[in-house]
Amino acid sequence: MKSKSVVVNLKRLFYIAFFIQIAFFVSFAFKWIYILPDGASISVGVETYALLITLIGIPGALKLFSVIMDKNKHPEDDDFTTALYKKAFIARFGILFLIATLNILLYAFSFKQNFMLLTLVTFTAYAFSYPSTNFLKVNAEEELPEQDK
Repeated sequence: MKSKSVVVNLKRLFYIAFFIQIAFFVSFAFKWIYILPDGASISVGVETYALLITLIGIPGALKLFSVIMDKNKHPEDDDFTTALYKKAFIARFGILFLIATLNILLYAFSFKQNFMLLTLVTFTAYAFSYPSTNFLKVNAEEELPEQDK
């Protein structure tokens, strides 16, 4: 029962953060909000590092979740598994949130299409970080038969 309430809270966090970022991104894209009246000049180095951070950070965040969940030594304990899932979700979602925020801010400063595309790629990665109670159930069911052997 506790896992359902944790997942509901994580879903709320997911939706709130995601829609706030979408709102800012759309506001900057349609120029409803201006940070700088004219697009600032962003150097090629900043673009390169933003691209590297995005392309390394997205698969890294998704893999980090898997690594943390694989360290579950007590799959039969629902409280421990739920706490570990919450920690892994927050780590994965936090990394994706920071990457998206970086790209949104760089897009707002420069209005370069590269940052817009990197933001859209990061938003696509959000689809892989949606919290699920099914993951907790499947994880518990898969781990239990292995211990019987």
